[in-house]
Amino acid sequence: MDNDVLHSSRLTRRAGLAAAGGLGLAAATAWIGPAAAQPGQGAGRGAGHGGRKAVTLLVTRHGRTMLNTLDRVQGWSDSPLTDAGVAVAEDLGRGLALEGVEIDAVHCGDMVRHHQTASAVLETFGADLEPIRDERLREISFGSYEGERNGVMWTAIAQSLGHASQEELFASPDFDMSVALDAGAALSDGTAVPAETSADCADRALAALEEIAQSRTRKGGTVLVVTSGLTIYLALHALGADLSSVTGGFHNASVSTLTYQEGSWTIGAINDMHYVEQGAGA
Repeated sequence: MDNDVLHSSRLTRRAGLAAAGGLGLAAATAWIGPAAAQPGQGAGRGAGHGGRKAVTLLVTRHGRTMLNTLDRVQGWSDSPLTDAGVAVAEDLGRGLALEGVEIDAVHCGDMVRHHQTASAVLETFGADLEPIRDERLREISFGSYEGERNGVMWTAIAQSLGHASQEELFASPDFDMSVALDAGAALSDGTAVPAETSADCADRALAALEEIAQSRTRKGGTVLVVTSGLTIYLALHALGADLSSVTGGFHNASVSTLTYQEGSWTIGAINDMHYVEQGAGA
């Protein structure tokens, strides 16, 4: 899975925030939290007030894997990157270096695909950093459908929601990814391999991101976070991001930018591929 099956569907309903232009990206800006940042604040290295500095998280999806290529459900199941998956991660590292981005730490999911992506990025970026693995940055668990063909799982989800096919489900104007994922989780109830709900995944992912950010607020800086496509989607959706332009899923090695300051999140560019494009052209 890891959101590849959604390349021809709408990923989510509108969340109510206007998309901001720039770099031709699906981007949104939101100020979230009790001490909300103001426009133009909290995005720069070392910016901050009250003794706490802004921390920027560059949240990226892992490179393409063997199970992605085989069109198999891949949540807590795992597989290594393909050659193309390694290459796009290396392009991301080169692109970040060419743009002069400074990376102070790297966190990733605990799966092979996450660590392999982080390592490939660091190799071409040129940083002597060790990725810190965190199981909370995994993809959502699909329970008894792990390793199954994507079409089998999504057909079952569609039918449970009253649709004749997955194509009809994805084409529905009322399609909601969280509702669909929760329906899939319900289908695994009572099995030996229970699935996660969308809230389960969002809660653990946001807890990890906040912990990463809070650990660096005295110094500030930039952290690369390697996770999975639906985990990124669910975390951003929970923060109120407008994901209506992310119609093809989160691209491998795309970057979504979050800035944390004084307990508030600022959402920057979403599903940004310009670093990869820079690196590929070098």
